[in-house]
Amino acid sequence: LELNFAENGHHAVCGGVASGKSTFLQTAVYAMIRHYSPDRLQLYLLDFGSRLLACFEHAPHVGALICDGENDRARIFFAMLERMLDERKNLLKGGSFSQYIRAKGPVLPAVVIVVDNYAGFREKTQDAYSPAVLRLAKESVSCGIFLLLSASGYGISEIPGKLADYIQTVFALEMGDKFKYGEILRVSRTEVVPEAGVKGRGLVAVNGEILEFQTALAVQA
Repeated sequence: LELNFAENGHHAVCGGVASGKSTFLQTAVYAMIRHYSPDRLQLYLLDFGSRLLACFEHAPHVGALICDGENDRARIFFAMLERMLDERKNLLKGGSFSQYIRAKGPVLPAVVIVVDNYAGFREKTQDAYSPAVLRLAKESVSCGIFLLLSASGYGISEIPGKLADYIQTVFALEMGDKFKYGEILRVSRTEVVPEAGVKGRGLVAVNGEILEFQTALAVQA
Protein backbone atom coordinates (compact mmCIF):
# COMPACT_ATOMS: atom_id res chain seq x y z
CA LEU A 1 0.00 0.00 0.00
CA GLU A 2 1.55 3.29 -1.12
CA LEU A 3 0.71 6.89 -0.36
CA ASN A 4 1.18 8.72 -3.65
CA PHE A 5 0.55 12.40 -3.05
CA ALA A 6 1.61 13.47 -6.55
CA GLU A 7 -1.10 11.30 -8.11
CA ASN A 8 -3.69 11.16 -5.33
CA GLY A 9 -3.53 14.61 -3.75
CA HIS A 10 -4.47 15.18 -0.14
CA HIS A 11 -4.90 12.18 2.17
CA ALA A 12 -6.81 11.52 5.39
CA VAL A 13 -6.97 8.63 7.85
CA CYS A 14 -10.19 8.25 9.81
CA GLY A 15 -11.15 5.91 12.61
CA GLY A 16 -12.54 5.52 16.08
CA VAL A 17 -10.73 5.96 19.39
CA ALA A 18 -7.55 3.83 19.67
CA SER A 19 -7.96 2.51 16.12
CA GLY A 20 -4.38 3.42 15.18
CA LYS A 21 -4.64 6.84 13.48
CA SER A 22 -1.56 8.35 15.15
CA THR A 23 0.45 5.20 14.49
CA PHE A 24 -0.60 5.34 10.83
CA LEU A 25 0.73 8.90 10.61
CA GLN A 26 3.92 7.96 12.42
CA THR A 27 4.50 5.08 10.01
CA ALA A 28 3.79 7.31 7.00
CA VAL A 29 6.20 10.04 8.19
CA TYR A 30 8.89 7.47 8.96
CA ALA A 31 8.52 5.94 5.50
CA MET A 32 8.76 9.33 3.78
CA ILE A 33 11.87 10.26 5.75
CA ARG A 34 13.46 6.93 4.87
CA HIS A 35 12.68 7.22 1.16
CA TYR A 36 13.38 10.88 0.37
CA SER A 37 16.18 13.30 1.14
CA PRO A 38 15.43 16.70 2.72
CA ASP A 39 16.01 18.48 -0.59
CA ARG A 40 13.19 16.41 -2.13
CA LEU A 41 10.71 16.52 0.75
CA GLN A 42 9.84 18.93 3.57
CA LEU A 43 7.50 17.96 6.41
CA TYR A 44 5.55 20.15 8.82
CA LEU A 45 3.95 18.30 11.73
CA LEU A 46 0.98 19.59 13.74
CA ASP A 47 0.53 17.14 16.61
CA PHE A 48 -2.70 17.70 18.53
CA GLY A 49 -3.11 14.01 19.33
CA SER A 50 -0.96 11.54 21.21
CA ARG A 51 2.41 13.26 20.53
CA LEU A 52 3.66 10.27 18.52
CA LEU A 53 5.02 12.68 15.91
CA ALA A 54 7.32 14.39 18.42
CA CYS A 55 10.03 11.79 17.78
CA PHE A 56 10.59 13.36 14.32
CA GLU A 57 11.09 16.90 15.58
CA HIS A 58 14.83 16.96 14.86
CA ALA A 59 14.74 15.07 11.56
CA PRO A 60 16.33 17.19 8.80
CA HIS A 61 13.13 16.93 6.74
CA VAL A 62 10.97 18.51 9.46
CA GLY A 63 10.61 22.28 9.27
CA ALA A 64 8.45 22.53 12.37
CA LEU A 65 6.62 20.49 15.00
CA ILE A 66 3.70 22.42 16.47
CA CYS A 67 1.68 21.14 19.42
CA ASP A 68 -1.21 22.26 21.59
CA GLY A 69 -0.57 25.60 23.29
CA GLU A 70 1.95 26.93 20.75
CA ASN A 71 -0.41 29.54 19.34
CA ASP A 72 2.28 32.00 18.27
CA ARG A 73 4.15 29.32 16.36
CA ALA A 74 0.94 28.21 14.68
CA ARG A 75 0.20 31.78 13.58
CA ILE A 76 3.70 32.22 12.17
CA PHE A 77 3.51 28.83 10.46
CA PHE A 78 0.27 29.56 8.62
CA ALA A 79 1.50 32.99 7.56
CA MET A 80 4.58 31.26 6.13
CA LEU A 81 2.36 28.72 4.32
CA GLU A 82 0.33 31.51 2.72
CA ARG A 83 3.55 33.11 1.43
CA MET A 84 4.90 29.75 0.24
CA LEU A 85 1.73 29.03 -1.70
CA ASP A 86 1.76 32.49 -3.32
CA GLU A 87 5.45 32.18 -4.21
CA ARG A 88 4.99 28.75 -5.76
CA LYS A 89 1.96 29.83 -7.77
CA ASN A 90 4.01 32.72 -9.14
CA LEU A 91 6.98 30.45 -9.88
CA LEU A 92 4.92 27.80 -11.65
CA LYS A 93 2.99 30.41 -13.68
CA GLY A 94 -0.11 28.29 -14.15
CA GLY A 95 1.73 25.01 -14.63
CA SER A 96 1.75 22.13 -12.17
CA PHE A 97 4.37 21.01 -9.70
CA SER A 98 4.78 17.68 -11.50
CA GLN A 99 5.37 19.43 -14.82
CA TYR A 100 7.93 21.73 -13.23
CA ILE A 101 9.85 18.84 -11.67
CA ARG A 102 9.86 16.93 -14.97
CA ALA A 103 11.25 19.99 -16.76
CA LYS A 104 13.68 21.31 -14.15
CA GLY A 105 14.54 18.25 -12.07
CA PRO A 106 14.11 17.94 -8.29
CA VAL A 107 14.92 21.59 -7.55
CA LEU A 108 11.73 22.30 -5.61
CA PRO A 109 10.87 20.02 -2.67
CA ALA A 110 7.43 18.58 -2.15
CA VAL A 111 5.82 19.71 1.10
CA VAL A 112 3.58 17.49 3.25
CA ILE A 113 1.67 19.03 6.15
CA VAL A 114 0.65 16.38 8.67
CA VAL A 115 -2.09 17.17 11.19
CA ASP A 116 -2.78 14.57 13.86
CA ASN A 117 -6.25 15.00 15.38
CA TYR A 118 -7.74 17.63 13.08
CA ALA A 119 -10.73 18.12 15.39
CA GLY A 120 -8.39 18.82 18.32
CA PHE A 121 -6.39 21.23 16.19
CA ARG A 122 -9.53 23.15 15.28
CA GLU A 123 -10.72 23.23 18.88
CA LYS A 124 -7.41 24.29 20.43
CA THR A 125 -6.88 27.07 17.88
CA GLN A 126 -10.51 28.30 18.06
CA ASP A 127 -10.89 27.23 14.42
CA ALA A 128 -8.80 30.23 13.38
CA TYR A 129 -7.02 28.45 10.54
CA SER A 130 -9.88 26.66 8.79
CA PRO A 131 -9.95 29.26 5.96
CA ALA A 132 -6.20 28.82 5.44
CA VAL A 133 -6.48 25.02 5.43
CA LEU A 134 -9.39 25.18 2.99
CA ARG A 135 -7.39 27.43 0.67
CA LEU A 136 -4.49 24.97 0.83
CA ALA A 137 -6.86 22.11 0.06
CA LYS A 138 -8.19 23.94 -2.99
CA GLU A 139 -4.99 25.36 -4.44
CA SER A 140 -1.89 23.61 -3.13
CA VAL A 141 -1.79 20.22 -4.91
CA SER A 142 -0.69 21.83 -8.18
CA CYS A 143 2.04 23.60 -6.20
CA GLY A 144 3.45 20.45 -4.59
CA ILE A 145 1.99 21.08 -1.13
CA PHE A 146 -0.10 18.27 0.32
CA LEU A 147 -2.20 17.59 3.43
CA LEU A 148 -2.24 14.39 5.49
CA LEU A 149 -4.89 14.59 8.23
CA SER A 150 -6.25 12.30 10.92
CA ALA A 151 -9.77 12.53 12.31
CA SER A 152 -12.64 10.43 13.60
CA GLY A 153 -14.50 11.02 10.35
CA TYR A 154 -16.39 13.68 8.44
CA GLY A 155 -18.65 16.20 10.13
CA ILE A 156 -18.99 19.70 11.52
CA SER A 157 -16.60 19.03 14.43
CA GLU A 158 -14.21 16.78 12.47
CA ILE A 159 -13.30 17.17 8.78
CA PRO A 160 -16.08 19.43 7.45
CA GLY A 161 -17.69 18.73 4.11
CA LYS A 162 -16.08 21.65 2.26
CA LEU A 163 -12.62 20.35 3.19
CA ALA A 164 -13.54 16.69 2.65
CA ASP A 165 -14.45 17.49 -0.95
CA TYR A 166 -10.76 18.16 -1.68
CA ILE A 167 -9.38 15.04 0.02
CA GLN A 168 -8.87 12.45 -2.69
CA THR A 169 -7.58 9.48 -0.70
CA VAL A 170 -9.03 8.25 2.59
CA PHE A 171 -7.97 5.36 4.81
CA ALA A 172 -10.75 4.05 7.07
CA LEU A 173 -9.61 2.38 10.28
CA GLU A 174 -12.05 0.65 12.64
CA MET A 175 -15.33 2.51 13.08
CA GLY A 176 -17.98 2.10 15.72
CA ASP A 177 -20.69 2.02 13.04
CA LYS A 178 -20.26 -0.17 9.95
CA PHE A 179 -22.23 2.29 7.81
CA LYS A 180 -19.54 4.96 8.34
CA TYR A 181 -17.12 3.03 6.14
CA GLY A 182 -19.22 3.74 3.08
CA GLU A 183 -19.54 7.42 4.03
CA ILE A 184 -15.81 7.87 4.45
CA LEU A 185 -14.80 5.81 1.41
CA ARG A 186 -17.54 7.45 -0.69
CA VAL A 187 -19.21 4.22 -1.75
CA SER A 188 -22.87 3.28 -1.35
CA ARG A 189 -21.97 0.12 0.56
CA THR A 190 -19.03 -2.13 1.24
CA GLU A 191 -19.04 -5.88 1.60
CA VAL A 192 -15.80 -5.75 3.60
CA VAL A 193 -15.28 -4.47 7.14
CA PRO A 194 -11.94 -4.56 8.98
CA GLU A 195 -11.37 -7.26 11.55
CA ALA A 196 -12.59 -5.83 14.84
CA GLY A 197 -10.21 -5.02 17.68
CA VAL A 198 -7.05 -4.98 15.56
CA LYS A 199 -5.28 -1.62 15.79
CA GLY A 200 -4.16 -0.30 12.42
CA ARG A 201 -6.51 -2.59 10.45
CA GLY A 202 -8.59 -0.70 7.92
CA LEU A 203 -10.06 -0.28 4.46
CA VAL A 204 -8.96 1.74 1.43
CA ALA A 205 -10.28 2.13 -2.11
CA VAL A 206 -7.73 1.02 -4.73
CA ASN A 207 -8.72 1.27 -8.41
CA GLY A 208 -12.37 1.18 -7.46
CA GLU A 209 -12.05 -1.86 -5.22
CA ILE A 210 -12.31 -1.78 -1.41
CA LEU A 211 -9.36 -3.60 0.10
CA GLU A 212 -8.31 -4.36 3.68
CA PHE A 213 -4.87 -3.31 4.93
CA GLN A 214 -2.78 -3.55 8.07
CA THR A 215 -0.67 -0.59 9.18
CA ALA A 216 2.94 -1.46 9.95
CA LEU A 217 4.76 -0.22 13.03
CA ALA A 218 7.67 2.12 12.32
CA VAL A 219 10.70 0.37 13.82
CA GLN A 220 14.40 0.69 13.12
CA ALA A 221 15.68 -2.41 11.36
